[in-house]
Amino acid sequence: MRIVLTRWPHQAGQLEAGLREVGVDVGFLPVTEQRLPQDLGELQAAVADLAAGRVDWLLLTSRTTVWALQQAGWDGTVPSGTRIGVTGSGTAQALPRGSEDVWMPHREASAAGILTCLPDAEPGERVLLPQSAQARPQLVEGLRASGRDVTQVTAYETVSRVTDGGLPPSQDPGALGPGDLTDADVMLVTSSSAARAWSQLKLADGVRPRLLAIGRPTAVTLAELGLPARTLDGVSAGAVMRALRRG
Repeated sequence: MRIVLTRWPHQAGQLEAGLREVGVDVGFLPVTEQRLPQDLGELQAAVADLAAGRVDWLLLTSRTTVWALQQAGWDGTVPSGTRIGVTGSGTAQALPRGSEDVWMPHREASAAGILTCLPDAEPGERVLLPQSAQARPQLVEGLRASGRDVTQVTAYETVSRVTDGGLPPSQDPGALGPGDLTDADVMLVTSSSAARAWSQLKLADGVRPRLLAIGRPTAVTLAELGLPARTLDGVSAGAVMRALRRG
Protein backbone atom coordinates (compact mmCIF):
# COMPACT_ATOMS: atom_id res chain seq x y z
CA MET A 1 0.00 0.00 0.00
CA ARG A 2 1.16 3.52 -0.78
CA ILE A 3 -0.07 6.69 0.93
CA VAL A 4 0.20 9.69 -1.41
CA LEU A 5 -0.01 13.19 0.05
CA THR A 6 -1.16 16.19 -1.95
CA ARG A 7 1.89 18.26 -1.00
CA TRP A 8 5.55 18.59 -1.93
CA PRO A 9 8.31 16.27 -0.68
CA HIS A 10 10.08 19.19 1.02
CA GLN A 11 6.95 19.75 3.13
CA ALA A 12 7.25 16.29 4.67
CA GLY A 13 7.29 16.08 8.45
CA GLN A 14 6.74 13.64 11.28
CA LEU A 15 3.57 12.27 9.70
CA GLU A 16 5.46 10.94 6.70
CA ALA A 17 8.31 9.70 8.91
CA GLY A 18 5.82 7.87 11.11
CA LEU A 19 4.17 6.20 8.12
CA ARG A 20 7.51 4.94 6.88
CA GLU A 21 8.33 3.61 10.35
CA VAL A 22 5.25 1.37 10.23
CA GLY A 23 6.19 0.07 6.80
CA VAL A 24 4.02 2.28 4.57
CA ASP A 25 5.33 3.52 1.23
CA VAL A 26 4.90 7.31 1.02
CA GLY A 27 4.50 9.37 -2.15
CA PHE A 28 3.85 13.00 -2.99
CA LEU A 29 1.56 14.48 -5.63
CA PRO A 30 1.61 18.27 -5.13
CA VAL A 31 -1.59 19.69 -6.59
CA THR A 32 -1.18 23.18 -5.13
CA GLU A 33 1.58 25.61 -4.38
CA GLN A 34 1.86 28.42 -1.84
CA ARG A 35 2.90 31.93 -2.72
CA LEU A 36 3.81 34.81 -0.46
CA PRO A 37 2.02 38.14 -0.91
CA GLN A 38 3.67 40.35 -3.51
CA ASP A 39 4.00 43.03 -0.83
CA LEU A 40 5.36 41.64 2.45
CA GLY A 41 4.85 44.93 4.28
CA GLU A 42 1.74 43.90 6.22
CA LEU A 43 3.27 40.57 7.25
CA GLN A 44 6.54 42.21 8.29
CA ALA A 45 4.62 44.77 10.35
CA ALA A 46 2.83 41.90 12.10
CA VAL A 47 6.19 40.26 12.88
CA ALA A 48 7.40 43.59 14.31
CA ASP A 49 4.28 43.85 16.53
CA LEU A 50 4.93 40.31 17.72
CA ALA A 51 8.56 41.05 18.60
CA ALA A 52 7.56 44.25 20.41
CA GLY A 53 5.13 42.42 22.70
CA ARG A 54 2.02 44.01 21.24
CA VAL A 55 0.38 40.59 20.85
CA ASP A 56 -1.08 38.33 23.57
CA TRP A 57 -1.75 35.35 21.31
CA LEU A 58 -0.21 34.23 18.02
CA LEU A 59 -2.58 31.72 16.43
CA LEU A 60 -1.18 29.51 13.67
CA THR A 61 -3.43 27.32 11.58
CA SER A 62 -0.95 25.55 9.26
CA ARG A 63 2.70 24.69 8.66
CA THR A 64 2.65 27.07 5.70
CA THR A 65 1.72 29.96 7.98
CA VAL A 66 4.87 29.28 10.02
CA TRP A 67 6.92 29.26 6.80
CA ALA A 68 5.39 32.56 5.66
CA LEU A 69 6.17 34.28 8.96
CA GLN A 70 9.75 33.06 8.73
CA GLN A 71 10.01 34.55 5.24
CA ALA A 72 8.86 37.84 6.75
CA GLY A 73 11.64 37.73 9.34
CA TRP A 74 10.24 35.75 12.30
CA ASP A 75 12.83 33.59 14.04
CA GLY A 76 10.30 31.63 16.07
CA THR A 77 10.67 33.51 19.34
CA VAL A 78 7.95 35.44 21.15
CA PRO A 79 8.11 37.75 24.20
CA SER A 80 7.43 36.19 27.59
CA GLY A 81 3.88 37.55 27.72
CA THR A 82 2.84 36.12 24.36
CA ARG A 83 1.37 32.65 23.88
CA ILE A 84 1.39 30.59 20.71
CA GLY A 85 -1.66 28.54 19.76
CA VAL A 86 -1.83 26.05 16.89
CA THR A 87 -4.54 23.90 15.38
CA GLY A 88 -2.63 20.66 15.92
CA SER A 89 0.64 18.78 16.25
CA GLY A 90 1.55 19.11 12.57
CA THR A 91 1.70 22.89 12.86
CA ALA A 92 3.49 22.69 16.21
CA GLN A 93 6.19 20.50 14.69
CA ALA A 94 6.92 23.19 12.09
CA LEU A 95 7.82 25.80 14.72
CA PRO A 96 11.53 26.66 14.52
CA ARG A 97 12.02 26.88 18.30
CA GLY A 98 10.12 23.77 19.40
CA SER A 99 6.61 23.25 20.65
CA GLU A 100 6.98 22.57 24.37
CA ASP A 101 4.87 25.54 25.51
CA VAL A 102 2.47 25.68 22.59
CA TRP A 103 -1.27 25.51 23.17
CA MET A 104 -3.49 23.39 20.93
CA PRO A 105 -7.13 22.28 21.15
CA HIS A 106 -7.59 18.93 22.87
CA ARG A 107 -10.61 17.97 20.76
CA GLU A 108 -10.60 18.82 17.08
CA ALA A 109 -7.54 20.07 15.16
CA SER A 110 -9.37 22.86 13.33
CA ALA A 111 -10.66 26.41 13.62
CA ALA A 112 -13.74 25.04 15.37
CA GLY A 113 -11.47 23.26 17.84
CA ILE A 114 -9.65 26.49 18.63
CA LEU A 115 -12.88 28.38 19.21
CA THR A 116 -14.24 25.64 21.45
CA CYS A 117 -11.14 25.10 23.57
CA LEU A 118 -9.32 28.44 23.69
CA PRO A 119 -9.20 29.82 27.23
CA ASP A 120 -11.65 32.62 28.01
CA ALA A 121 -10.52 36.00 26.74
CA GLU A 122 -8.91 38.50 29.06
CA PRO A 123 -10.07 42.14 28.75
CA GLY A 124 -8.45 43.72 25.72
CA GLU A 125 -6.74 40.49 24.67
CA ARG A 126 -4.87 40.98 21.38
CA VAL A 127 -4.62 38.16 18.84
CA LEU A 128 -2.43 38.00 15.74
CA LEU A 129 -3.97 35.69 13.15
CA PRO A 130 -1.92 35.19 9.98
CA GLN A 131 -3.86 33.08 7.47
CA SER A 132 -4.17 31.93 3.92
CA ALA A 133 -5.89 34.31 1.54
CA GLN A 134 -8.47 31.53 1.09
CA ALA A 135 -9.14 31.04 4.82
CA ARG A 136 -12.76 30.69 5.81
CA PRO A 137 -14.06 33.52 8.07
CA GLN A 138 -15.19 31.19 10.88
CA LEU A 139 -12.11 31.62 13.05
CA VAL A 140 -11.64 35.38 12.86
CA GLU A 141 -15.37 36.00 13.31
CA GLY A 142 -15.52 33.67 16.30
CA LEU A 143 -12.50 35.26 17.95
CA ARG A 144 -13.93 38.75 17.52
CA ALA A 145 -17.32 37.62 18.81
CA SER A 146 -15.56 36.43 21.98
CA GLY A 147 -14.36 40.01 22.63
CA ARG A 148 -10.80 39.65 21.38
CA ASP A 149 -8.96 42.34 19.43
CA VAL A 150 -7.91 40.39 16.31
CA THR A 151 -5.36 41.47 13.72
CA GLN A 152 -5.80 39.25 10.69
CA VAL A 153 -3.11 39.35 8.01
CA THR A 154 -2.70 37.45 4.76
CA ALA A 155 0.37 35.25 5.10
CA TYR A 156 0.18 33.45 1.75
CA GLU A 157 -2.16 32.30 -0.97
CA THR A 158 -2.63 28.77 -2.23
CA VAL A 159 -3.06 28.27 -5.96
CA SER A 160 -3.90 25.14 -7.90
CA ARG A 161 -1.25 23.58 -10.12
CA VAL A 162 -3.89 21.76 -12.15
CA THR A 163 -4.44 23.00 -15.70
CA ASP A 164 -6.75 21.26 -18.17
CA GLY A 165 -6.89 18.26 -15.86
CA GLY A 166 -3.13 17.78 -15.68
CA LEU A 167 -0.06 19.03 -13.81
CA PRO A 168 2.98 20.82 -15.22
CA PRO A 169 6.31 18.97 -15.11
CA SER A 170 7.87 19.12 -11.65
CA GLN A 171 11.46 20.07 -10.98
CA ASP A 172 11.34 17.94 -7.84
CA PRO A 173 12.38 14.36 -8.65
CA GLY A 174 10.52 13.13 -5.58
CA ALA A 175 7.13 14.32 -6.81
CA LEU A 176 4.72 12.01 -8.61
CA GLY A 177 2.50 12.83 -11.56
CA PRO A 178 -1.12 11.77 -12.17
CA GLY A 179 0.06 8.95 -14.44
CA ASP A 180 2.01 7.40 -11.55
CA LEU A 181 -1.10 6.74 -9.48
CA THR A 182 -2.75 3.34 -9.26
CA ASP A 183 -6.08 2.13 -7.95
CA ALA A 184 -4.26 0.66 -4.95
CA ASP A 185 -3.02 4.04 -3.75
CA VAL A 186 -4.55 5.98 -0.86
CA MET A 187 -4.65 9.75 -1.32
CA LEU A 188 -4.22 11.83 1.82
CA VAL A 189 -5.74 15.23 1.01
CA THR A 190 -4.11 17.87 3.17
CA SER A 191 -6.38 20.94 2.82
CA SER A 192 -9.55 22.29 1.26
CA SER A 193 -7.48 23.98 -1.45
CA ALA A 194 -5.86 20.64 -2.24
CA ALA A 195 -9.30 19.02 -2.29
CA ARG A 196 -10.53 21.45 -4.92
CA ALA A 197 -7.39 20.99 -7.02
CA TRP A 198 -7.60 17.20 -6.71
CA SER A 199 -11.18 17.27 -7.97
CA GLN A 200 -9.96 18.91 -11.20
CA LEU A 201 -7.30 16.28 -11.90
CA LYS A 202 -7.97 13.76 -14.66
CA LEU A 203 -6.81 10.23 -13.81
CA ALA A 204 -6.38 7.19 -15.99
CA ASP A 205 -9.48 5.04 -16.55
CA GLY A 206 -10.20 2.84 -13.56
CA VAL A 207 -7.83 4.67 -11.22
CA ARG A 208 -9.83 5.80 -8.19
CA PRO A 209 -7.64 5.93 -5.09
CA ARG A 210 -9.29 5.90 -1.70
CA LEU A 211 -9.40 9.33 -0.07
CA LEU A 212 -8.43 10.37 3.44
CA ALA A 213 -8.77 13.94 4.70
CA ILE A 214 -6.69 15.87 7.19
CA GLY A 215 -9.24 17.86 9.19
CA ARG A 216 -12.99 18.14 9.05
CA PRO A 217 -12.98 21.25 6.77
CA THR A 218 -11.05 19.26 4.15
CA ALA A 219 -13.51 16.37 4.43
CA VAL A 220 -16.45 18.78 4.10
CA THR A 221 -14.95 20.30 0.95
CA LEU A 222 -14.42 16.85 -0.56
CA ALA A 223 -18.00 15.88 0.26
CA GLU A 224 -19.28 19.08 -1.39
CA LEU A 225 -17.35 18.07 -4.49
CA GLY A 226 -18.92 14.61 -4.47
CA LEU A 227 -15.74 12.96 -3.20
CA PRO A 228 -16.43 11.37 0.19
CA ALA A 229 -13.40 10.69 2.35
CA ARG A 230 -12.61 9.34 5.77
CA THR A 231 -11.40 12.01 8.19
CA LEU A 232 -8.31 11.52 10.33
CA ASP A 233 -8.81 11.92 14.08
CA GLY A 234 -5.35 13.48 14.33
CA VAL A 235 -2.25 14.21 12.29
CA SER A 236 -0.16 11.11 12.81
CA ALA A 237 0.65 7.74 11.29
CA GLY A 238 -1.60 6.13 13.88
CA ALA A 239 -4.52 8.33 12.82
CA VAL A 240 -3.97 7.32 9.19
CA MET A 241 -3.94 3.62 10.04
CA ARG A 242 -7.07 3.96 12.21
CA ALA A 243 -8.92 5.71 9.36
CA LEU A 244 -7.96 2.92 6.98
CA ARG A 245 -9.14 0.24 9.40
CA ARG A 246 -12.53 1.95 9.72
CA GLY A 247 -13.20 1.11 6.10
